[in-house]
Amino acid sequence: MLRTYSASFKMNVIRALLLITLPLIGLLLAFNIYSYNAFNNKFVESNQQSLSLYAQNMQTDLETLDAFLTHVTVNDYNFRLLSSPATALQSHVASHEIMTQLKAALNSYDIADAFFIYSSVNNIYRDIFANSYSYELKEAIRTQMRHLTYTKANYYHQGWISLEVQGSYYLFRLLGKDGTYAAVMVDFEHIPAMHLIQEDTEVIYATNEYAPLTNAAFVTEQNLWSNDDYTVVGEPIGGTDIQLIFAVPKPGVFRGEFAILFSLSLLTVLLVITRLFYLNRSILSPWQRLVTRIGKGSDSEQQEEYRMEEFQRVDAAFTQMSSEISQLKIVAYEHEIERQKAELQHLQLQIKPHFFLNCLKSLYGMAQQRSYERMQNMILAISSHLRYNFRDNLQLVSLHQEVEHVQNYIRIQHIAHHIPPLCEWSIDSELNEFVIPPLSIQAFVENCVKYATKPGVQLYIRVKAVLLQSEEGDYVDITIQDNGDGFQPSILEELNCGDSSFYTDIHVGVSNVRHRISMLYGDRATLAFFNTEEGAAAEMILPINSRMSQQEEAS
Repeated sequence: MLRTYSASFKMNVIRALLLITLPLIGLLLAFNIYSYNAFNNKFVESNQQSLSLYAQNMQTDLETLDAFLTHVTVNDYNFRLLSSPATALQSHVASHEIMTQLKAALNSYDIADAFFIYSSVNNIYRDIFANSYSYELKEAIRTQMRHLTYTKANYYHQGWISLEVQGSYYLFRLLGKDGTYAAVMVDFEHIPAMHLIQEDTEVIYATNEYAPLTNAAFVTEQNLWSNDDYTVVGEPIGGTDIQLIFAVPKPGVFRGEFAILFSLSLLTVLLVITRLFYLNRSILSPWQRLVTRIGKGSDSEQQEEYRMEEFQRVDAAFTQMSSEISQLKIVAYEHEIERQKAELQHLQLQIKPHFFLNCLKSLYGMAQQRSYERMQNMILAISSHLRYNFRDNLQLVSLHQEVEHVQNYIRIQHIAHHIPPLCEWSIDSELNEFVIPPLSIQAFVENCVKYATKPGVQLYIRVKAVLLQSEEGDYVDITIQDNGDGFQPSILEELNCGDSSFYTDIHVGVSNVRHRISMLYGDRATLAFFNTEEGAAAEMILPINSRMSQQEEAS
């Protein structure tokens, strides 16, 4: 089967424009993004190469220092002498010779800032600093060095370690064993300047977990690790637990030329959106409103002025056509009302009270017995009954009026029978003015009298009306119940089947009630039959404030 898909004129126009403009905008944005990424990658690559060069140079310097210190601790005779107990003179001479080498190394290695030797065996500690540190700082460094020697860790395999002394970080390398050690210190602040790096580049030494060891204030103030104004590149330094980081300000091209390109792209998008908005307001929306108005019908109170002449002409032609259609609909509606009125009248006239013949027989018997007072009461009750039965079928009655009519019917039964039926009423007072079709309750009460009466047993009928409230609306629940034998299963099935011929053949009154409430209330009304422990029951659930009941009540 061939499927057809349809879309509105408005959607087709917008779709066609977007199919042209969106690819062009997408290409422009893609070009800008590609250019930005390419430039950024080149910029990062350039800085990464410079960083790698400096990190490699620093690693080489540290390895040179490490080799020198290893030579001292492994091959130097004086250091081996300090590792064993010696005389005070021997210890002094040996330490002096070692310090002479360390002083020469301090002048040779620009990266070194201090050397230390310590021998717990001979109680010797000496150090030499390359720069003029304060006395307090030197003492703090010495304390840190003694602490390192006390730990007796295998610093040879641990390599260079970073330690904090009075708020600043330093690199230390400690070698030795058996209580005799040699160490070297590197001050991050005195590492030779990097003259080839880009201007305004911030050099940061940090741990491998990005905890800054230097320039911490700058990292915190700039929130460096998430700052888009800087390109951050890092390189670990071999043999240490630190890395070298460059924070390079992005060139003005990132904030200037590329910003202009992106602004132009954004301006193009805004221009397209603006033109679409104008097209929608000037053509598409008026067209949509005109189509909607044509679909819903003409309404003189909702007419509007169109700017385009073509829309004005279409609107004028539609208004004239709608006026003619409205006149035809009024005529057709009046004919439909007359048809429904005739159909309801026909249905109501089909309700044939079967007790009329019995009433005539009862009147005949009363006449023979000369019970004139009973005859008079009987005639008045039958007169009221007939007057109610043949009233205007389109004029709904209140629940109170229907109850009075049924009570009059029961009164006739009391006059005509020696064991008359009893009827109990349970009606919510607030439902007295609720309107229902006439004979809605009387038809079921009459069926109770006709089918539920048993010889020698008084018939008991109970009529109950309650208000039901729900989210979908309010309803009135009317139940008529007797104390008879109840419905047979086959009859009960036929009664609850609305399309069964059982209604028209036997229960004409019940059929007419079902038909009338269906015409008046539609699918919102419910009619059901069931058996209880006491007997048969019929239940009607009618909506309150339905469209039909409001029209009938207003009339």
